[in-house]
Amino acid sequence: MKLKLNYKEMPLLPYIQRKELPAKPGIYYIGNSAVPVMYVGLSRNLKSRHINHHRQGQFEGIENAVIRYRILTENFLATISDLSKTLRKLEKDAIDYYKPPINDTPVPNQPKFTTVHGPTYIQIHKAKEAGYCTHFEAGDGDELTINSSRLPLVTRAIEEQRPIFLIASGYYKDYEISGYPHLSELVAYKKDRIYLLISRFIPYGCEESNCFGYDYVVYGGNSKIFFNPYIILNGRAGFDEFKGSYLKLGFTNCERSPFVSELLSLGDFKLPAPL
Repeated sequence: MKLKLNYKEMPLLPYIQRKELPAKPGIYYIGNSAVPVMYVGLSRNLKSRHINHHRQGQFEGIENAVIRYRILTENFLATISDLSKTLRKLEKDAIDYYKPPINDTPVPNQPKFTTVHGPTYIQIHKAKEAGYCTHFEAGDGDELTINSSRLPLVTRAIEEQRPIFLIASGYYKDYEISGYPHLSELVAYKKDRIYLLISRFIPYGCEESNCFGYDYVVYGGNSKIFFNPYIILNGRAGFDEFKGSYLKLGFTNCERSPFVSELLSLGDFKLPAPL
């Protein structure tokens, strides 16, 4: 079963009426009569996504802006096994076809990424769950999942635009079963629990979800994906202390750990000089 993504066949609302969107998963386009598809996006909950979209100010500046959308019907959902992967595929197909001009532009007035002061957050997922970040080829999207007990921390991270690091945890066999490529990089750690740094991003929102049994999905931009090669944390100076103190808590603020400076320096980050 195919989903019709021709903008001419999609229902639409004036952008100012976006709160009337259905609370269902789907694809959406932002535009107007002159340029019907200026931006393409996805969400598990269209209504929730547009209550506080990270590009809301940009969309509101479009003259006579409308939002076109296509929900995933129950019949369509019954034919798929991975909602996140399906939404990403639909979004990519629409972007490739329409080449929307806003998608590849920076978010206006987005705070600069600073790391010298303030909280730094991490989330540990099992290897299979971290595979949820099939955003290895994406730069913006559904970055991680958390339980409701950690929502206040996520809310603070969103408000303060603080960095979040996602770390995968598992044995070699777990990564093998979960379909991770480049397994040769992990062979040397076959006897150990292997910790991989998956991504760093700046969160801009979250919404309810049941992905992998978690309560919320967190959206992020300004992403850095650590994939080729993998960044293996095992054996790095200070990691044992960091692991013992922070990698058993789920989503947490780890700014007190000396290992944070190591996390922030990975991936060719250039830290600004202290104020």
